[in-house]
Amino acid sequence: MNAQWKTFLSGQGAQFDELDNVITFGEPELERVLVKHGPVITSLANQALVQVAGDDAKAFLQAQLTNDIEEVSNKRAQLSAWCDPKGNVLATFVVFMYQRDYYLSFDASLKDAILKRLQMFILRSKVELVDRTDELVQVGFGGSFGDLDLQRAFDAKVKETWECGMLPKEGVRKIKAIKIPGPYHRYLLVGPEAEMETAWNTLLINGDRTNQYDWHLMDIAAGVPVVTAAVSGKFVAQMLNLDKLNAINFKKGCFPGQEIIARLHFRATVPKRMLKLHTDADIVPAPGETLEVHDESGKRIEFEVLYSRPDPIEGVMIQAVGNLKTLANAQGDLKLESGEALTIEPLPYPVVEGD
Repeated sequence: MNAQWKTFLSGQGAQFDELDNVITFGEPELERVLVKHGPVITSLANQALVQVAGDDAKAFLQAQLTNDIEEVSNKRAQLSAWCDPKGNVLATFVVFMYQRDYYLSFDASLKDAILKRLQMFILRSKVELVDRTDELVQVGFGGSFGDLDLQRAFDAKVKETWECGMLPKEGVRKIKAIKIPGPYHRYLLVGPEAEMETAWNTLLINGDRTNQYDWHLMDIAAGVPVVTAAVSGKFVAQMLNLDKLNAINFKKGCFPGQEIIARLHFRATVPKRMLKLHTDADIVPAPGETLEVHDESGKRIEFEVLYSRPDPIEGVMIQAVGNLKTLANAQGDLKLESGEALTIEPLPYPVVEGD
């Protein structure tokens, strides 16, 4: 984490874990409730940031990522993924342009592995990968009227999902605002530390602080996969619903895993899908864990956990991958071994045809 930014957050009451992630600003229960509607602001030190520069940067990314890099511009960002040859997702990226270069924002637990592996594919291309995680600050801001809050504070009109632009107001003009998916208006803000302090204090006038872990509750609600080191390389792209999120372009040409991903799209049914689960049980399963439940006949059913956090109101929200055929054949309600019910809640998009 940027040292000055950490000092600034400490002055705001931030408490950090061993990885410098903000675990709370002193009122964890309140922070969790506030994130449900906002407006809230949080530091995203759990996100790595890599600059992809050079004459061949566009061609390099086009050959590696699942989405069409041609659609990325100064005014348009996108969600994309990088897969292994078997189509398994190694990382998901928010891809955007900042000062003429491409940038990738993704979970910091993957940074070293992704940088090392990406470097292997550069060969003689004129491409440079630069770690900007500690140089530029990333912040999340959102709320039910987050678009209007951003406009009132900075004269910024960034309305549609994946639309982006530089904040036009004096003192924050080097900050880029990217609208990301959410159950309400959510933004990723990226820029230099000094200007981000100004933006933070301005947004805090009508907003509240929250921690970055509870920020992921909105990813669960929006059906955006939280891909960390614990689940990297375990799921084919469609199993994380990336096709539903327009993060795969099936017409752009080759990329790692493209043949398997395309075959699954055109010729087969996706056997597993990412789901949104809820339980009142006193559990918070970790990423990579297997969550076991049973139906009323006693049949065991397994879910593979991507992420979970206590629900803002009651219980626990869980993002996990489950087998659709097994679930379709389940009898009655699903219950944990402890007896509490596990429910499958709707996502903003259908995961099977006919939903």
